[in-house]
Amino acid sequence: MSKTTVITIANQKGGTGKTITAYNLAYALSNEGKKVLLVDFDPQGNLSMCFGIEQPDQLAFSMFNVMNAIMSYEPLPPTEEYIHSHGNIDLIPSNIELSVSEINLRDEMGGEKTLASLLEPMKPNYDYIIIDTNPSLGLLTINALAASDSVLIPVKSAAMVCDRINPTAQNHCKSQKTHQSTYQH
Repeated sequence: MSKTTVITIANQKGGTGKTITAYNLAYALSNEGKKVLLVDFDPQGNLSMCFGIEQPDQLAFSMFNVMNAIMSYEPLPPTEEYIHSHGNIDLIPSNIELSVSEINLRDEMGGEKTLASLLEPMKPNYDYIIIDTNPSLGLLTINALAASDSVLIPVKSAAMVCDRINPTAQNHCKSQKTHQSTYQH
């Protein structure tokens, strides 16, 4: 498999189509024969529901459990416990509990790299990793941006949408500079 491309779908404004963009992009890439990992990094869990998980809040294992294991230096659950598959697309689902992880990230030294540390060993298994984020520039989105190679910012052509693009793009650049300088030493 060639180099994995990690794409974060982000915009601090809600209702711009982040989730459906992630979902449709994954299916388009899958139709081209690419292996895709979707990461639902939004506590609302809408991407998980799009994937067919009707009640993400009742999952035994979700992104919340994975993030907590990483932050607690505990072993991760087996991947088959938290990765759901459908053809060439895998999903790490999310639910409202992920909000607690965002709060806990504040206390983590190097917490902005928590998601990157999870995804790095998974990269050989995928052509693309697509991360769906919540409408915020909080620590979850910062984690997603730090783990990504690129960011896709969906917008609706309406007043007050475009003024949110620049801060999102600036945060991606800052995250990448911090993330890259850490690995250059």
